Amino acid sequence: MSQFPYINLSLNNKLTFTANPVNVVPLPNGKVLMNFASQPLITKLNAGLEIVWEKIIQGKNTKYVSSKLSVSSDGRLIAIAGMTDMRILDAEGTQVLHTAEHASWGWILGAACYFSKDNKTIWHVLPGDENEADKLQVIDAVTFDVITSYPLLESRQHVYTFHATPYNHVIFLEAAAGQEKSTLMQLQLNDGVISLTPLAQCDNMIMGNFSPSGKEFVMASHYDGPLEIYAFPEIVKVAAQDQEAIFDGSKDYPAVEPDNINYSVCFIDDNNILIVSQFGRLLLLDRKDLRCKAEVIPEGTEFIAYDQDGNPTDNPDYIYDYSSNIVNVMIVHEKLLLTTADGQLRSYHLPV
Repeated sequence: MSQFPYINLSLNNKLTFTANPVNVVPLPNGKVLMNFASQPLITKLNAGLEIVWEKIIQGKNTKYVSSKLSVSSDGRLIAIAGMTDMRILDAEGTQVLHTAEHASWGWILGAACYFSKDNKTIWHVLPGDENEADKLQVIDAVTFDVITSYPLLESRQHVYTFHATPYNHVIFLEAAAGQEKSTLMQLQLNDGVISLTPLAQCDNMIMGNFSPSGKEFVMASHYDGPLEIYAFPEIVKVAAQDQEAIFDGSKDYPAVEPDNINYSVCFIDDNNILIVSQFGRLLLLDRKDLRCKAEVIPEGTEFIAYDQDGNPTDNPDYIYDYSSNIVNVMIVHEKLLLTTADGQLRSYHLPV
């Protein structure tokens, strides 16, 4: 007997690429834009995951996996934040409108640009020189002139992630230093001046997303820590659940290493939260009690059991942990999008 009821999701569309997608960002009218590991390629897809165009956007280094992609909400501008520069392109990716060169980020570090909700400003992070802090910079989205800047954390130690909030004038900025330390900051721009407020109550938690109502946001910690819900705009913790209560024994996947949240959590609607576990399972939690109500099984999901040395095994006495073929899980245009280890992008209806 299964530990949790199953929700089986039928595959809507899929597309296979020669490299793994690393960023998938929404465009107007159900379209998406994406880039890839180890390739200077950007691809635009329609709502049915059919290719509209592909463009080679050549950079100044070969580590294309570090390039971070973002798009303005009106689809007018594309931003590519790489290891040594930040570029703004037109909607078709054919013309570079602005380039800001900077010192090189370390491997996997940096930040995608953030377009304000009114598409009037672009926020990005520049790596600091030795013994200087990284720098947050705001530029005008029409002239590309620098409006203002603000010192952040120690130079080239963090991956920065911008998060839109329900308030147009408030932005969250998350700074992660490896898997052990994370800082969340609240940003505002008033009369050309940045105000930054550290949210110490959210230290060492990983941001998920906001509920559709905008009244709450969900966070999770790495591995053995709890899932937590915070009220917005008060930024006060209003609910939490530990790992043991969420998995409650995990009878379906016996292994030496217990399954865990693995920091990936998101609201699907105001009443349901989806978590992606370390094993690659998708669990649906009830917001009321933060208990698992079902395991979501997207069509095409496969699991492999591994021994302690990382070798596949069929012997239940030697299973150390599991891994699925799911790499990334996203909710884009009210659809569930998955990327897989074999370079596929897959689309499903939401499980609720």
